[in-house]
Order: sequence, then structure tokens, then C-alpha cells
Amino acid sequence: MNLVLSRHRLLFFFFLLVFRCLLEVSYVNVISPKYSYAGFELNFGIVNYTISWLAFFVAFLFVEDRVHKVSDYFFVIAFLSVIVPLAVLYGYDVDRSFFPLITVLCSIFIVNFVVRIGGVSFKKLPTIKHGLKYVVVISIAFVAFLVVWYFVSGVNYNLDLKKVYEYRRENSDLAAGGVLAYTNIWTFKIFNMVLFAIALYFKRYFLVFLVFLVQVYFFAASANKGVLFTPIMILGVWFYLKRTNSLLVLPLAFSALMLLTLFTFYALGDLWGSSLFSRRVFFVPAHFTYVYFDFFNSNPNVYWSNSVLSSFLNYPYDISLAHVIGRSLGEEEMSANNGFIASGYAHAGLFGVFLYSLIIGITLRFMDDITYKLIPVWFAVALSIIPLKNLLTSSDLFTTMLTHGFIVALIIIFFARSRRNAEN
Repeated sequence: MNLVLSRHRLLFFFFLLVFRCLLEVSYVNVISPKYSYAGFELNFGIVNYTISWLAFFVAFLFVEDRVHKVSDYFFVIAFLSVIVPLAVLYGYDVDRSFFPLITVLCSIFIVNFVVRIGGVSFKKLPTIKHGLKYVVVISIAFVAFLVVWYFVSGVNYNLDLKKVYEYRRENSDLAAGGVLAYTNIWTFKIFNMVLFAIALYFKRYFLVFLVFLVQVYFFAASANKGVLFTPIMILGVWFYLKRTNSLLVLPLAFSALMLLTLFTFYALGDLWGSSLFSRRVFFVPAHFTYVYFDFFNSNPNVYWSNSVLSSFLNYPYDISLAHVIGRSLGEEEMSANNGFIASGYAHAGLFGVFLYSLIIGITLRFMDDITYKLIPVWFAVALSIIPLKNLLTSSDLFTTMLTHGFIVALIIIFFARSRRNAEN
């Protein structure tokens, strides 16, 4: 048994290496030559390159090859989508500072320490009698309301993925004013997906199909592409993790994706795949992390004056934080969002990063403890997969918690758990 596990772990780390190498090939041969004007310079230095590999191997300490709890998934995704792209950019551009890379490593270390070693435990929290029924009733209520509200609000429906930006702002103005700006997002990102996951759990496949159709309706009304793809991701999590707890599929899939983009570039002369995946998914968030650190090393921090402390502090800029960074890049209309590490640094420097890392560590520890033997791991991962992705690459911690509904997902998971529901 130990031999099998060690082989699995060895294969897992091998594909982490493969992914890193393929990302390098993409950067050197596609991204930098085609997008150097956007900051993706190729200034190779052996010292930077060596340090980037050292950081890569140090980060191995944070990842597990199997998922037994939500935090296991979080650390692998953080490794693949944050640490590896940052290391590649640092390794191929001597003008980049080492400070953001080491700060990211320290941040993930803090989260890991709190999750795995920290003294806080939530395993003794009681379960809620009939909690799953409450979850279903509340979710149906929110979903039914939004179905009716979109109909009466006068939104223009659109199913064309290429035209979503033409409809998004207008439909948001019509249907997402005030508190609805929050509840609408909670409904199509959390509540409807809860119904989707519960239907999968109980193998009610007609209801799975029905809930998916409702989600398509929400996509047509909201003009948000993520709404359409969320149930597909949850379906994939359910199908895979019901059968195995191996995380090998993640570096394997990411490597296959890189191979596909390189193939289409060299064989077909197609830049779209590399631009969408290599550049947009991996390198743009990594580049923005460096930009955030560079900008706030010489400009005033925000100290949450644009959010939770807005009543007490004056915001030092005339536009949103994401647009401040976009303007620093010479793009007045760009909204350069980034993950919790960059946004934490923007708010309060290293203290902001430390605070966010501590909160995320406690949150993940909470999720791990309350789901232990009380809920299938695939269910918990499925409901948190989108908030965790946003947290790592595109949203501030408090934005993820409130606007993107992560705190709602935590409450739902807490209510839904029971020893009977923990069976896989």
C-alpha cells in the first residue's frame, strides 16, 4: 500500500514539473514574443531562474497528492495558479523583484500552518437538526424569486457568449440595484448550485437537468459567462471525487491544456488558445501581483477605506482600486483585479497580507473541521471551488466573502452536514 501511495505521489510531483516546464515553453515562445508590450518581458538571468526553481521546490511542502478536505484542494490550486506562474515570470525577467514571490510563499505558509498546526478546532460544533431541509427551502426561495425578478425587471436575454459584455451593464442596471447586487450573485453562484449539488448527491438526475436549465436562464439574464460554466465544474468535481480522492487530475489537466495551446499555436498558427489560457488564466494574474507590489511600495495604502472602513477613513484615490492599477499600466479603462495577497498588500502592506492569510487559514480550518465525517468532500469542494478561485486570482478577501457569497456557502455547508449525509 505504501509503495502504491509513493508511486502516486511521485507521479503527482512529476506532472507538477511537467506543468511548470510547459508554462515556461509557452512564456518564452508565445507569450513574451507576442505580448512583451503588456509587460511580459524576456530578460533571462541565471540567478533569478535558479531562485525561481528553489521557490518552486519549497512550495512542494504545501501540497498533497490526495484530497481529504477542502484545504488540500486549495493548496494545490494555489500552487498551480499562483506560485508557478509567479516563479516563471521571476525566472525569466531579471527586472522583477523577489519580494512578491517570497511574500506569496510566506502567505501560503501561514495559511498552511493555521490549517494544519494551528490550535483552533471546530470539530465539536453541533450539527443542525433538519439542517439540509432548511438549506433546500431557503435555496428554492432565492432561486424562485430571481427567476420571477429577472422576468419582471425587463432584462434582455442573451445566449451568445460573444455578446455578453453588450448586455451585462444594461441588465445589471435593470435587475441588480441595492441589495439585489448581492443576492442575485448569491443565487446563481451559491443557492442554485446548492440545489444542483444536492440533486447530484441524491441521484435525482431529472432535477439536475432542471436546475441546469434554470442556470442557463440565469446566464441569459445576467450575461455572466461564469454562471454557465459553474454547474459544469461542479459536475466534474462530483463525477471525479466520487470515484477517487487523487488530485493527480489537476496537474495532468493543466499540463494537457498547455500542450493543447502550444499545439494550436505551432500547428494552426492560432494565438487565441494561448492568449486565453496561458496569458489570461496564469500570467496576467501573476503579472498584476508584481504590479500591485510595485505600485504600493511607493504609493499610499488603502487600509480598507474603500470597503469595511469607508465610514472612518478617507479613500486616497479618485477611482476604484482595480482601476488605479489599470491606470498605472496606462490603461484608463482597465479593471486590474487580483487575489487576496495582492489586495492585502494594497490595503496594509505586509500586515494586510498577514491578516488575510490568518483569516483564510482559520476559514479553511473551519471548513475542514465542520465537514470531517459529516459531509462528502466533493460537496464541500464543489460549493467552494469558485470562491476559492476568485480568492486566489481575482478578488479581495472581503469581496469574495460577501459579494461572491463565500460566507453564504460556509453557512450552507454548516447547516447541510450530518453523519448520514457524509456517506460518499
